[in-house]
Amino acid sequence: MDQNIIHNLIRKSLNGDLKSFEALIDEYQDQIFRLILGIIKNSETSQEITQDVFIKSWKYLHNYDFGYNFKSWLYKIAVNESLNTLKKTRIFEEYDENIHVIESDIDEIDTFKLNKLNLAIAKLSQDQRIIIQLKHFENFTYKEISQILDVSEKTVKSRLYSARMILRNHVKGN
Repeated sequence: MDQNIIHNLIRKSLNGDLKSFEALIDEYQDQIFRLILGIIKNSETSQEITQDVFIKSWKYLHNYDFGYNFKSWLYKIAVNESLNTLKKTRIFEEYDENIHVIESDIDEIDTFKLNKLNLAIAKLSQDQRIIIQLKHFENFTYKEISQILDVSEKTVKSRLYSARMILRNHVKGN
């Protein structure tokens, strides 16, 4: 959806138009859910957090800065809500090795390599897994990731480099 259309929907939402906000939810709900599921690794909890993200975005929509990408703003809320949930429940220690990969990517990677990659991703730190997901599965830029995670672009690049090296070494069998 074009950024101008999104901003128009936000303005209407700010004026109390629930249909406009529902259109924003329809546009981003699946993407937000996928991101959260990649962090939380539990479908039911991810659904609850996705709802919380949109409730919080409605509540704080008046704080949205129109100079900021709306998708990045939502993703920042989603990451923060996910991390808060992980802190509360401490489920981050139990990583489900059944990572969800976009179906179109499965055709390009054989099952053995995919399993090896999933195991390697499981060994990454939480910060590294989130950055890998934002960069390679959600296609955010370094700048957008830095805004979502509240870290410098240099930190994003460093964490991404480290994560890629770990993945490369694990997949190669080192």
